[in-house]
Amino acid sequence: MRWITCAGLALLLTALPSGAWALWGVNVIANNSPQPVTISFPVGAGSTNGLSQRLSNWGGPTAIVIMGSGVIYFDDRGHNTPCGRPYWGVRITFKDQVWGFFYDGYGQVNVSIDANGNPSFTASSAGSQVVQGDGPPRCTG
Repeated sequence: MRWITCAGLALLLTALPSGAWALWGVNVIANNSPQPVTISFPVGAGSTNGLSQRLSNWGGPTAIVIMGSGVIYFDDRGHNTPCGRPYWGVRITFKDQVWGFFYDGYGQVNVSIDANGNPSFTASSAGSQVVQGDGPPRCTG
């Protein structure tokens, strides 16, 4: 089993239309497949950020590429829940599968990739949750 700890990569700051900031990140990637995994993030046109700054501060949509298997996309949806808690949401897609990651404050999700190159997700921050499909989270407040 290969673990990639994303301590420096974990913070995702995404400006939302309301001007608020969503704070979420990938905490750990466990790659149990025989193929390497790469992490992709957008670099905006005209960006002057250095690479080291980009690596410590992802932003916007993010992708984890599982070589030979597919791409996991993370799309920050801002406040897209009917709940007071968890308030923020991220849509995760892989091929034809969909998950929702819902959190408050600073949310963290773990990614595990099995021997066949298929991902699974677990919430690793207090009060956060992962839901299979496009369904809403279980409201806790």
